[in-house]
Order: sequence, then structure tokens, then C-alpha cells
Amino acid sequence: MAAVAPSVTVAPAAAASASPDPSSSRPVYRFWSQGYENAHFYTLDHSEAQSLHSNDGNWTYEGTDFRVWPLASGACPAGTSPVHRFWSSAYTSHFYTMNAAEADEVRRTDRNWTYEGVRFCAASQQTEGTVAVHRFWSPGFEKHFYTANADEAQKLRTSDRNWTYEGVAMYAPTSGAASPPITGQPAPRVGCQSPDMPAALAAHDAGRITQLFGGAGALRDAIADGRAACVPLDDPALPWVVVNKQRPVSPLDYVPASLTVPSGSLVDGGIRSDAVGSFEQLQRDVAASGAGRIALTSGYRSYGTQAGIHRYQVETLGQEQGERLAARPGYSEHQLGLAADVVSCGGGCGSLYSFAGTAQERWVRENSWRYGWIVRYESGQTGTTGYNAEPWHLRYIGPDLARVYHDGGYHSLEAFFGLPAAPEYR
Repeated sequence: MAAVAPSVTVAPAAAASASPDPSSSRPVYRFWSQGYENAHFYTLDHSEAQSLHSNDGNWTYEGTDFRVWPLASGACPAGTSPVHRFWSSAYTSHFYTMNAAEADEVRRTDRNWTYEGVRFCAASQQTEGTVAVHRFWSPGFEKHFYTANADEAQKLRTSDRNWTYEGVAMYAPTSGAASPPITGQPAPRVGCQSPDMPAALAAHDAGRITQLFGGAGALRDAIADGRAACVPLDDPALPWVVVNKQRPVSPLDYVPASLTVPSGSLVDGGIRSDAVGSFEQLQRDVAASGAGRIALTSGYRSYGTQAGIHRYQVETLGQEQGERLAARPGYSEHQLGLAADVVSCGGGCGSLYSFAGTAQERWVRENSWRYGWIVRYESGQTGTTGYNAEPWHLRYIGPDLARVYHDGGYHSLEAFFGLPAAPEYR
């Protein structure tokens, strides 16, 4: 849907005083997508609607809706005016308006929207045999919604605080010609549109969620492209949870359900039980490679422990430099139980600051992804992550996503998921 359609040059509309002929009007096809965060799409183009129904499992066909008039030789029929269509990749939705001044202003001043031309025509004034098409906006969903169903509109206005009523968008005839039917089986429902997704989300089943999107690569692409609104990036139970200076742990007092201290650990703070096995395998393999041993020197940290670490670094280095080394309490990946600070060991074990440049560090940098771990804070990424390079700080995201991360050449989770940089706290 993000592809930009060619614009249509429309001849000037006939005078509004002319009475539009309803016999040539047809109902638009209406689609809904949970993945696009409760987006609706309306089209009069049968081939476009049929293709969406048959080929795109991100959309569900809801039937025909309000009636409009098709263009005739590039012009709107007498008594009707053009309805302009826009697409926003930022909002992952379409916007329709027959207000020429509004359309012109959006085209000139709002870079969030790409003009797709005129796709159908409608009446700008209510006459006998027409009904109002109501327009709503949701700040939460960042979507528009249109309906000629007076009961549906009234329910939204009185019962659903997600939506703000913006007025009448256009007027639609109550009778006219039929639109060609949508036929055949729909495309298999994928991702958020899958009927199995609610149960997978309720169970925090990362494997099943990934499967319903068609694999880790498809999941990552859907998140980054705005087609996975149902997938939370703030659920600490999921391995891909993103915590940074603008995305705190939620809830702030979160404690993992199960923690295990890996073998050879230098501290008591463990790693989440679903990640510890892969960490211990990484330990065994780095040693077997001849690079030397590594040991965990910091795993899970509670909110209170992180508060003490943050306070010490800020008091020692000042706030700016201290916060490039230590997260504020509630903003640390260590609270997830999915982060591991490691040191190199020989006859004894070194410090975090002596890890860079060691044989162990090179091996970990090149191979940790094979075990589901990534180096979270790389050199040159401070402007994105807000932290100095920490080659010792590993973060578990799961082996499938870690492979996609590595193969795609990513250097931060922010870039990986298409999130804004988070160099500073809000």
C-alpha cells in the first residue's frame, strides 16, 4: 500500500448547484488492518480491491461502504467534486478530502503525506437522496476513519474516546449502481491480522508471534515498516523488547519471572532462564576456539541496584559523562535479565575496560549473534543509543532475530526496528 499511485488530472467540477445523478454512483470497498494500527482503506477501484483481498494478508475486506461517483474521462460528474487521496508512510494510513484548500495545504506544507491523486468524486452539499459521510481522527492511532453509517458514527462519538469527530467529509447518495463483487478466498491472514495472534500475544509466545509473521525477517520488516502495531516493543517478557533513554522498562519495578546464574559467573546477578543456555554455550565455544575464557560480571540488576550505579557514575563523572556509562534506574537493559556484561579471563579475569581489543572481544563481536546475542552499544553509535561504546555489553534478542540483525548489517536496535534515535532522556 505504500507505493505511490500516479496522480489523476481532474477537470474542474461542475457547479455545486447542479443536481448529481445517483444512478452512476457505486459503493466503495472498505478494508481494515490491525497491523497498520486500526487503519481503514477505501477504494472504488475493483482491481485494486480484488488484489488487496487476494494477495495481501495484512488487510481484511469488510464489504462495501458509502457510495461515490467514479471519474468519467478524467472529470467528476455534474454536481460532484473530486475527493483527493493521500498516503502517509509515517502514519501508515490514507487520508481523503474533497476540500480543495485543505488538499492544497497538505500538499504544500505537510511532508508526512504523499499525494496520490483523485480516486473518486462526491457531493459537497446535501441534497435529497444523499447522506453525510462522517470523518473521525484518532490521535492515538494516528488514523482517519470515514463512515456513512449514522449508528456507527454516533457510537464512536459517544462511546469511543480513541476517536475525535471532525465533521462531515462529503455527502453520498443512498442508491445507485452496484460495484463488482470481490471474489475468491482471501489471502492467508498474516501477522497482526492472523486469528491466532491474540492468543500468541496473551501468552507472550515470541516463537509463535514470529511464526505468524512468516519468520524473524518478516517480523522485523513489519515492525520497521509500521505493519506490526499489535507487536509490543515494550513487553519485557519478549526478547525483542527495546529499552533506551526514551523507552523505560515497563513496569518500572519489573522483575523477570526466572533468573539463572550461568556457570563461571563472577557475580550473583543472573540471566533470564530462556537466555542462559545460549550464553553458556557461547562461553564454551569461545573457550574452545582458543580465544580464551569469558565470564559474566554483571547480569540482572534491580531498579534499586541501578539507582546506586547511576548515582555513583554521575557523582564521579558529572551528569553528561556519567549518563553515557550508566542508565537511570528504570532505563537499564540489565533490569530485563537479557543483558550480560562480560570480561576476558586467563589466569585471572580482567575488568570491563580491558575487554576491548582482546581475543575474546574479537570472537564475541564476530560470533555472538549465532547464539542470539548482539553487542548492544557499538562504537560510533552514541548519537543513536546515548551511550559510549561498550564492547562488553551483550544483549539477548534470540537467535533468529540476531541472525537478521547480523546479516542486515545493523548496529543498533533503534535502526533495526526503525525507531527514533534516543541519545537523551525526554
